[in-house]
Amino acid sequence: MPNSKIASFFMNLFNSAKSENLRWQQENQQEIYALKSHKERAKQSLQVELEKQKAEFSFQLAKIKQQHEASLTMFKAECEQQIRDYKQYLDSIDQLKTLIQKSYSHLPDAVSLTIHHHAKQILKQMWQCQDIEKKLQHETRLIELMTTVHQDTLESADQSHSGTQLPKRTLELIKLPQSKDD
Repeated sequence: MPNSKIASFFMNLFNSAKSENLRWQQENQQEIYALKSHKERAKQSLQVELEKQKAEFSFQLAKIKQQHEASLTMFKAECEQQIRDYKQYLDSIDQLKTLIQKSYSHLPDAVSLTIHHHAKQILKQMWQCQDIEKKLQHETRLIELMTTVHQDTLESADQSHSGTQLPKRTLELIKLPQSKDD
């Protein structure tokens, strides 16, 4: 029967622990309930805060997307306009080449092509330049070249011996050494 005493001892110990646990729970029931209640309110509060932040994030994201789309649309429009402007410049330079070829038909094509190429190079430098001051300098050079060609061709049309005439000012302008910034 010693086994029954051990079993009885453990049963009493187990019952005593259960009783103590029950007594402790009864004594602390209000605190346990308050803690559980506080935990649930905190959880709900966090959930509400999370939902608010999620809504704010969604709003901010939608706003950023809208701004990005507007910026992208404007950028595309600017690029398209720049392409049209560049094409117009190229067309003008082509017209200048044709004007030189008509006004100075006795000259080899290499001369009109060289002037044409020079104008295109200035245009390219102007277009690719990021510095506004330098960009304006290139633009001034292009305008100067184009007006000089135009003046030379007008003079050529006015002179009767145009068969031996050269676009002197244009050729002089092209011969001028360019600044080191170019």
